[in-house]
Amino acid sequence: MAISWTAKRTQEVHSIGWLWPFLAGIPLGLLFLLSAQFETKWFLLLFISSLGLVVLLTLPNKKSYYLALLVMTIPIAVDLNVYFHPSAFYRSTYGFLIHLSHIPLAMLYFLWLSRCLVQRLPLKISTSALLPLTGVLLSGLISMFFARAPLFAAFDLFTLSMSLLLFIYAASEIRTSQEIRLAVWALMASMTLQGAIALGQYLTGSTLGLEFFGASRKFTEAPGAEALTRVGGTLGHPNNLALFFDLLLPLAVSLLFCSLSKHSKLFLSIAIGLGAAGLAVALSRGGIAVVGLATAIILLVRWRERLGLFRSGLALATAGIFFALMLLGTANPLQKRFLRDDYGSAYGRVPHVQVARNIIRSHPLFGVGLNHYTEAAHQYDNTPEWIISSWESPVHNLFLFIAGEIGLVGLGCFLFFLVSVGRATLPALRSADPFVANAGLGLLLGLLAYLAHSQVDYAHWTSFGPFWLLLGLSVSLGRLASSVPPASPTRSL
Repeated sequence: MAISWTAKRTQEVHSIGWLWPFLAGIPLGLLFLLSAQFETKWFLLLFISSLGLVVLLTLPNKKSYYLALLVMTIPIAVDLNVYFHPSAFYRSTYGFLIHLSHIPLAMLYFLWLSRCLVQRLPLKISTSALLPLTGVLLSGLISMFFARAPLFAAFDLFTLSMSLLLFIYAASEIRTSQEIRLAVWALMASMTLQGAIALGQYLTGSTLGLEFFGASRKFTEAPGAEALTRVGGTLGHPNNLALFFDLLLPLAVSLLFCSLSKHSKLFLSIAIGLGAAGLAVALSRGGIAVVGLATAIILLVRWRERLGLFRSGLALATAGIFFALMLLGTANPLQKRFLRDDYGSAYGRVPHVQVARNIIRSHPLFGVGLNHYTEAAHQYDNTPEWIISSWESPVHNLFLFIAGEIGLVGLGCFLFFLVSVGRATLPALRSADPFVANAGLGLLLGLLAYLAHSQVDYAHWTSFGPFWLLLGLSVSLGRLASSVPPASPTRSL
């Protein structure tokens, strides 16, 4: 009996099943040999990870497993600086940064490429925002030629390249509704975990013994400012934790307006509660402000559909006044953070902006080079405060920071990239599927909250995985809304 083409394809796929451990063992074996030069803890970590990955390749749904693993490991700051170089200046990276999440990302690319080869399928890479994204990468490459130490620029260019690979995979290969839902729920689980860790760190005044996973020791706004002790979860710095919640809390709030099962709604409510608590104990004024604004917009959009614009606006204003009185009218750490002495951190941002303007004026096209901002800032600091000497940090404004390192050309490409992602997400907002529409609104407002917050805080834009993942997920969601007929409303996600 003749065998159909699809049956032959299936037989071919199953016939190489025994090769999975062998094929995966080649890159993992090389990684294992490379890890032998590092400290014992890193050697053991990579050794155990490689064994677990080889064993788990026998799972029937490998892609779903690695996708969930990727999402969960992104906010865990376990990484290696290969070819580490110390520096007298503050830099974004000090070596070729290998992050824990790169392992599942590499396996997802391996699965993607091998499936295309075996089944002779085209490699469908999303072209949304690909052109300006290429411009950002090329601007970073060109900036290396203007850098004093091209090696340090190469470190950050490698980190940026890995972030772009994360975006490309999320935008291109997370294709089905089931995969998007899996990624979204994994993000909610990750936010729940980070919120619980941050709350535990704040209540105990410790890192909970999680230094290996990226937790930093007690961080205060100024020496001796115990009342302003802040926590960072496993993302290290409190502002990184706040930026993480900026991205995910609007998504979680928006998903509440989907038709959910009782268990799903309970889990989502817990995630929002712990995420909000984590943001509060991070004591990030910018994060609290932008998440509050994003939440207000979501409530206004959804309440307007039921109550009308006037009544929903009145209810929202009443709720806002109540929470403001509760927040600022009683003695609590947030009141101190917003209304009392911040030890000059807010004022110090002003001369930092002046230094950034001096750098951009001197190097307008391609900047001073990736990973070179603070080194160049000393030369261009003519402020009365000599701010870089007392506060060696990049400017707390994402767009000025990008323009300073890779120039106005690179900033223009980055802005074009963001606009392209936003346009690609718009079809999701008009979807008849409640999940797609609410997820699209939450993702878009989360990204806008992140970008707004990063205009007043320093963001490691080349390496902040949650940002690049949500950008790619937004593109996938918009493509799903454009190409797949709207799903009928269901009782659960």
